[in-house]
This record gives sequence, structure tokens and C-alpha cells, in this order.
Amino acid sequence: MTRLAFVLAAAALVLPSAAAGAACSPLNCAPSQFSLDDGRLLGFRSNATAPVTIVDLQTGKARAALPSGVVGGSLLVHQQGTALTWYDATSGESVGTAELPAATRLAGVSQDGRTAVGIRLSDGGSTTLVLATTDGAREIRLAGRQWDFDALRGDNLFLIRYLSTGGGYQVRLVHVGSGTLVAKPLKDPHESGTIWGQPYSRLASSDGRYLFTLYIGSNGGSMIHALDLQTAQARCIDLPGTGDYLASTAWGLAIGRGGHTLWAANPSHGRVVGIDVRTRKVTRAFRIDVGSWARGRGTRAALSPDGTRIALADGEHVAVIGLSAARVVSRRATTAAAVGYSPSGRLWTFS
Repeated sequence: MTRLAFVLAAAALVLPSAAAGAACSPLNCAPSQFSLDDGRLLGFRSNATAPVTIVDLQTGKARAALPSGVVGGSLLVHQQGTALTWYDATSGESVGTAELPAATRLAGVSQDGRTAVGIRLSDGGSTTLVLATTDGAREIRLAGRQWDFDALRGDNLFLIRYLSTGGGYQVRLVHVGSGTLVAKPLKDPHESGTIWGQPYSRLASSDGRYLFTLYIGSNGGSMIHALDLQTAQARCIDLPGTGDYLASTAWGLAIGRGGHTLWAANPSHGRVVGIDVRTRKVTRAFRIDVGSWARGRGTRAALSPDGTRIALADGEHVAVIGLSAARVVSRRATTAAAVGYSPSGRLWTFS
């Protein structure tokens, strides 16, 4: 985690969903597209705080339009003032509401979307975390005002703690049942517990157990921070390619329906990497030549149902990579805000 030196201002300029100087919370590094209903639906948005469009991947037609919000599982949680509204993202229907205390901001949701997490800075220099469901809410208070939300799964509440001395931040664990803060930060056994600089995007595994965050260094070096939300273990996985920051913003992440392999593909660097989700180790790596690719826009990625192809889009081009043959299958110029495969394997593009 400490091997990369990050440029904060550059990331803020090239990707609207990346917040300069902040950790990768669900509200600033949310994926621009995500699959729903076991791959039969696709949700997409222009940035992490934009409204969400839900499309049916069997027909390619829009199914629902949802307000901005945080997505967990098949649910989207939207905040309007102190009111929270839960939407079923597969149907577009409102399924519940709750009220947050005054001056509490929605910071994220649990991996299944059922619990919303709000943050309120309290008098006396403390931070209050509000865990709200449609059935009620409970509060956890922590000393200091340097806390932010990272993830929630079961009893494990992961927080970001910003460091006042030297900068950087840590991932910390609170047990919800007892409200106890674990004394030591989570970290890769081979790295420091302090994370420096700018995260770029994040993606969760299909079962909500693993959370992957892409980091990009000022020299273009990249890594994925893999967090096991069940065992509360962290690992850092280096990605190939360096020397060009904007080229490294082209990493696209996708996970298959089985949730066994995380694919990271970068047309600008001409690299594709397969990572075993369980062991968090690189198991496949090869080079590709896609040609020109838009710089600084990020890459949308989708894996075919049979796991043999990955489609990539930069807003100007769509490329398909054959994973078994390790080669570019097709490339065409087309405007696409999102890409997705139907259950039968048809590739859709959406603008």
C-alpha cells in the first residue's frame, strides 16, 4: 500500500467519481455500471452521484429509472434531506423508508443494501455512525472527527480513519454487535497499515464478500487493494504497466457470475490480468493490442456469461477480448456509456 506515490489533483480532473484527497467510499468511487438479478439486468450511470438507469439485458430495453443513491445487492438507497428511501433496483419500486437524525449524511450501505450508514459529526469532537434500516436505527459513537465509511457486511463495519499527522488513512474495523473498535488497522501482512493518496474505482464480488479497490500512482503504477469483508483481511495486488498516469485510468474491472475470477483489463497499457478472488493472486496475464483508447475516462467492462470474453468501452470505442485465446476479437468505434451481455451471450451497448 505504501509503494505507490499518488497524484490527487490529476485523478479529480480525469474521473468525476474520484474524490481528491478522500478514500474510496461508495459515494465517490462507485462503479459506473453493475449487474443485477443474476446478470439479467444492468444498472448504469454517468458518475457515482448521477441517477441510475436499469436495462433488461434480454431485450436491451430500459426497465426503470432511479434517483441517485448507493447500491448494495439489489437495493438502491436515496437520501433527500433527512429521509431515506429504499428502491428495489430490479423493479424500480420503492420498498421502504427511514428517517435520519438532522445533520446526518448518507455515507454508504451494507453489501446487501438493507442497512444504510449515516455519519454525523457530534459536539465534543466525536463522530456518530447511524446504522438505519426500515425497522429502526442504532448509533455507534467514536472519538475524533476523522472517520468515514468504507463497507459493512454482517457484524463487520469497515471505516476509514484519516490521519492528521503525515496524511494518508487507515482501514479500521468496528464490530457492530458490541460497538467495539479493533485496536489495529487492517493491512496486507507485507505492507504498512497506512494508505497514501488516490483510489480510483471499486468493485464488489457477486456475493458481496470481497471488495476490490483500484489505486493509481503518480508514475502510472497501479494496484488492487483486495478486502475480504468476512474474515477482515486485506491484500495488495500489483498490476502491470507504468510510466503514464492517464493510461492507467483505463483499467476496467469485471467479475464473472460465479465470482471466482476478477478480471482487470487495460487497453491503453495493452494488458489483461486474471485474479483468483479467493486467494487474491494473479493466475493469468497476457498482452493485447486494441489500438487507440480514450485517455482519462475510465473503462466500463462486462464479462460474457460463459466467462470467455470481456467487453470494454471508453465512451468512443468498444473492444471485445477473447480470454481463452488471449487476443482481441473485435473493436469498433461506437458511443457507449455501458456495456453488458445478455444471458444468451449477446453484447449490448447503451448510450
